Amino acid sequence: MALFQQTTEGRIGYSNGEIWKQHFENLYRSITLNSAQNDLLNKLRTLESVVKDSQNPLDYQITEEELQAKIQALQPGKASGPDGILNEMLKFSDHKFNIAILKLFNLVLNIGNFPDIWSKGIITPIFKNGNKFDPNSYRGICVSSNLGKLFCSILNSRLQNFLSEHKVLNKSQIGFTPQHRTTDHIYTLHTLINEHVHKNNNKIHSCFVDLKKAFDSIWHNGLFLKLIEKGVGGKTYDIIKTMYTNNKCAVKIGNMETDFFPQSRGVKQGCSLSPTLFNIYIDELAKSLEQSEIPGVTLSDTDIKCLLFADDVILLAPSKEALQQQLDHLQTFCQTWALTVSLEKTRIMVFQNRPRCQGNPHRFLLGSTDIEHTHSYTYLGLKITSTGNFNLAVNDLRDKGRRAFYAIKKSSKIDIPVRIWLKIFKSIIEPILLYGSEVWGPLVNQDFEKWDKHPIETLHTEICKSILRVHRNTPNNGCRAELGQFPLLIKIQKRAIKFYKHLKASDPNSYHYKALHLQEEQIERSPLSQLVLRLISSNSTRPQDRPQEIWTNQIIAKEKETYINYWTSTTKTQSKLQCYSDLNRQYTLAEYLTTVTDGKLRKTLTMYRLSGHSLAIETGRHRQTWLPREARLCRLCPHRQLETETHFLLQCSAYQDIRTKFFKQIKCKLQDFDSLSDQIKMQHVLGENSVSATEAARYVRACHSLRDEQHNNT
Repeated sequence: MALFQQTTEGRIGYSNGEIWKQHFENLYRSITLNSAQNDLLNKLRTLESVVKDSQNPLDYQITEEELQAKIQALQPGKASGPDGILNEMLKFSDHKFNIAILKLFNLVLNIGNFPDIWSKGIITPIFKNGNKFDPNSYRGICVSSNLGKLFCSILNSRLQNFLSEHKVLNKSQIGFTPQHRTTDHIYTLHTLINEHVHKNNNKIHSCFVDLKKAFDSIWHNGLFLKLIEKGVGGKTYDIIKTMYTNNKCAVKIGNMETDFFPQSRGVKQGCSLSPTLFNIYIDELAKSLEQSEIPGVTLSDTDIKCLLFADDVILLAPSKEALQQQLDHLQTFCQTWALTVSLEKTRIMVFQNRPRCQGNPHRFLLGSTDIEHTHSYTYLGLKITSTGNFNLAVNDLRDKGRRAFYAIKKSSKIDIPVRIWLKIFKSIIEPILLYGSEVWGPLVNQDFEKWDKHPIETLHTEICKSILRVHRNTPNNGCRAELGQFPLLIKIQKRAIKFYKHLKASDPNSYHYKALHLQEEQIERSPLSQLVLRLISSNSTRPQDRPQEIWTNQIIAKEKETYINYWTSTTKTQSKLQCYSDLNRQYTLAEYLTTVTDGKLRKTLTMYRLSGHSLAIETGRHRQTWLPREARLCRLCPHRQLETETHFLLQCSAYQDIRTKFFKQIKCKLQDFDSLSDQIKMQHVLGENSVSATEAARYVRACHSLRDEQHNNT
């Protein structure tokens, strides 16, 4: 049966909601047990009868403080589940209602049964990519009760604290755990490459593993077994078990919903408890690898065999034989715990000094299937290469940032104000560009002049010029100054300091802490530590000894002062920015950019402020139309003077009528305008005074239009 049908209007429509129901029902269908899983099921039944009720560390009463903290963290604007309760209803309710919720939550906890209405979810298929007629090209977004998710968020905090306090999870797993981030594993991997490949000229054999629909594939009875084995029992265990035993979903198609069907596999979507439960489930892989005799890659006194961030898995081995053993171990684990490796996305990578393997690559198998080799792989959002070089990653981030910016610009139907553009850049584009810069940032040259040519900064200035609507040849430092934008190098430095403090405050047994410790054994091999040392060189104490005494904001404020001094001196030496330098302005967003609301007027004013115009003083600099400075004369007045910005806007007789008309308007707001020097007048005419900026912009626009008209006629 076809998934879609062509409607009479020519649009693609849904033909049958039951097709969607069948698709998701098959996805979440319970597994057929093999012998190993039957053994685990028998073990679960034994532990439930013997151990489960004797271990109840999480069953204490929910407090008002716990509830209030979670209510305050609720995000408005989220869809409601089958019960129709919105987050706004919970977040903005009065104290009496909160007390009622607290009593309900404690009743659920005391009984140990997750309410049926909380176990129901509504799935909406959202297209990802690929064939639009294939249901596998769609991601099911499931919406369930917000009240139930609020309850689960309290359970999750308790469970996370329990796992952390008792060090239950293997330290190779840091996904969705407090005080951890993706850059921790990226930094650890980078350190291993430096130590084994660059320093000792060895190889690291790795496999980037993609687990197919991992979160949707969790075997529920296997999860229950792992919970008991990790020490979670009592009523908390009963609640989690009923939550998943009674879990049901329906598919929403337009305004219609299918019948509910059981979700017999996978963790619940949108539930804060789900990532923690997944970590508990997959922890067996890291634990069993660690306990095996298969060699790993050494980091100080530790043997690292894998790095896990939720379902992102990388296997690490010192030899091809060891990696094959790890792959065999992975195959056994997946067969036992009902997970599947996506061979289409899983790749072998050999980290080595040579950019390409010599000869035929070694054959690695998962079961009986070959795994493809690659020289680059996107790991935790950052493109990693076999040499450990970040050039490809940086270019990839730049391209992603460029696509995001121009997609927003293209989709906008209105003239977005400059301040809003800057907020968009800071909240959307900048995080894309600087992702992972805690690791790759300290490796780049910290000199402002050289940084200006870095791919990330070239896109930054490109975006600044797009916001200002000026030509791409307009000086970078002028465009940034107009918007009050500092080079992104300073943001990288701030992120590096924060990351350094984070590493220093981490658990001494964590991989990333040990990675920093190993690097600092030879400080010249630790770009991160060297950068932090340089930034706080005025301090008398070493940052390694007292990281808590590193005052990040003060250091960055000093770096901004350093850049402003650099910017001031370089601007004065740039003949192209002579006019801009004479404006004598502060390094902040120019006020006219917000007070002059007409985009065309604003653009013209910016052109003349930044010398992005076609006056002879500028066109005479161009290679094809070059003239000595003294020959760059005005063609419209009889005096044949240099056609500078000052001559054009204040002196040229060709614009006297326009000048008389508009200066009269400016004088109404600036009484002493006639008595000012030409330099101060230019500051007003070029919009430095917000009171008269709009009138000044109209004047500059009128002169610009007349000049274009006169030149076109000659």
